[in-house]
Amino acid sequence: MNRLILAISVVLSAIAFPDARSEERKPNFIFILADDLGYGDLACYGADDIATPHIDRMAEEGTKFTSFYVSPVCSPTRASLMTGCIAQRVGIGGVLFPRNNHGLNPDERTLPELLKEQGYATALIGKWHLGNQDTFQPLKHGFDTWYGTPSSNSQGFDPTIKHYAEDCVWREGYTRESILKLPEAKCPLIRDNVVIEVPADQTQFTQRYTREAVRFITEHKEKPFFLYLPHNMVHIPLHASADFVGKSKFGVYGDAIQELDWSTGEILKALRELDLEEDTLVIFTSDNGPSLGQGGSAGPLRGAKGSTFEGGVRVPFIACWTGKIPAGRETDEPIAIMDLLPTLVTLAGATAPNDRVIDGRDIWPVIAGKDGAKSPHEAVYYLSGRSLKGVRMGGWKYMIAPAKEALPEMEVELTAEEQKLPRRQRNALVKERTKAAQGRQGDIEMLFNLREDLGETRNLIDRHPEIAARLKSRLKGFESEFKKTLRPAGTAD
Repeated sequence: MNRLILAISVVLSAIAFPDARSEERKPNFIFILADDLGYGDLACYGADDIATPHIDRMAEEGTKFTSFYVSPVCSPTRASLMTGCIAQRVGIGGVLFPRNNHGLNPDERTLPELLKEQGYATALIGKWHLGNQDTFQPLKHGFDTWYGTPSSNSQGFDPTIKHYAEDCVWREGYTRESILKLPEAKCPLIRDNVVIEVPADQTQFTQRYTREAVRFITEHKEKPFFLYLPHNMVHIPLHASADFVGKSKFGVYGDAIQELDWSTGEILKALRELDLEEDTLVIFTSDNGPSLGQGGSAGPLRGAKGSTFEGGVRVPFIACWTGKIPAGRETDEPIAIMDLLPTLVTLAGATAPNDRVIDGRDIWPVIAGKDGAKSPHEAVYYLSGRSLKGVRMGGWKYMIAPAKEALPEMEVELTAEEQKLPRRQRNALVKERTKAAQGRQGDIEMLFNLREDLGETRNLIDRHPEIAARLKSRLKGFESEFKKTLRPAGTAD
């Protein structure tokens, strides 16, 4: 009889208190953002001198995108991720600097804020770069915790507007007294808006961020979490820890990338060990194209950081989620950084804000490889600073660029008859036309067929004026509407 009573009570307990994992839990999100990493800097995107086995494994077990768009510089890309908007719509048109008194407006409803409303723990581990004053800091924009740098590792900060930990580590001759006399101090390390080390030991960034990330994942394994991990590398000055110096075939640049790959592997390992792989969407991407002067590669693309040619705005993007995203898939459907807010918020069971313009769209069907899923964007727009520079529709791209940027890398077109001339005469024609082109002033209108000319070497505007006119009209129409719905950046008092 006692055994029967015990058995009944066990059954009733199981009904009343089911295993939490048996219930449908909200997914975790890990968003890993490299800094200045180019389209051609990963092995799975064609690099043959930098080893990235862990990121390559993400591509093998998930989906690799070949038309993922960001802004040509870093602060706007980060603003788009946080707000789901084209960055210029929320007043962030360029890189923010230490003495700027503006930043991401506190009135914006950010991705971490929206996820917190759904019960998520939120953490930023790494670079912020959306404003330096307290009112713009991550803890004011929905993050529970922050460990990292206020802006790029090449930038300093205004020491008079920061708080310092009692046990702050002072390096390179800095002291609590001397730092306040400086107009600008070197890049600090911050925890929850309090400076804990200045200048930061940049050789340890990736190691420290990785430890913090694994700790956060472990501590929050029982509830949904959003981990935003924007690394400082491979932005200049380049650094790698002692364990990675000299390990690549491509100097310190390759060393730093291989350490980022190691970091990604540690995070994936933590998910496996904690049995969270089936609960977690992991994304790896970059904030803009590469800095070519530091050794970065845009692969087959033309242009680099700061440019609206594809190499400046098209970056690697890999998404994996065991059981939810098909393995080994590749897609060229155009999507953008602003799409992440509505996508993740929808996966969390909520909706994007409807009281303001949101440019991003839910791209989960594309990421998940749903049958027939297409990009929700009929057009992709290219902006630099506060100006619209181009538009892509399908495989066609219309853009405007200064002559000095537009012409040097383009192939000189020869007519069919000119192609029949002797080589010496053909070469003379090419040389003459290149010299004339490079001497031009003002802006150049260009039309490229990205399906056939990924490197943007052949300007087809004279051959297809009707296509150029259609895209130009679309660009002008969007610009007119865009200007009506701009929202200001926040300003510090």
